[in-house]
Amino acid sequence: MQTVAQRSTPIKHFASYLIAGEEVYGTAELVNGTGYLFRQDGARQAILVSYKDSDLLLHGRCDLVEDADERPLWQQVADPATYEGTYRRDLVRGR
Repeated sequence: MQTVAQRSTPIKHFASYLIAGEEVYGTAELVNGTGYLFRQDGARQAILVSYKDSDLLLHGRCDLVEDADERPLWQQVADPATYEGTYRRDLVRGR
């Protein structure tokens, strides 16, 4: 029987979780056999979430982010400061 090598670093994802009807952002760490440990941004405590829970959304792996800004792309695009004044209505209308 062949053995499977275990990862030395845990698999972490950028994630959002629906808590009491409010979407909360943070990271989710894969726990072997049980699900994910969801940790809200800036919080020390974690919530154990089943991998079958539809309220947990995984947005991308944290270890794949190489640049200095460790926010996921969907969070960067949603932030108006990302555009730094390059977005103007006349560019959209083709003037």
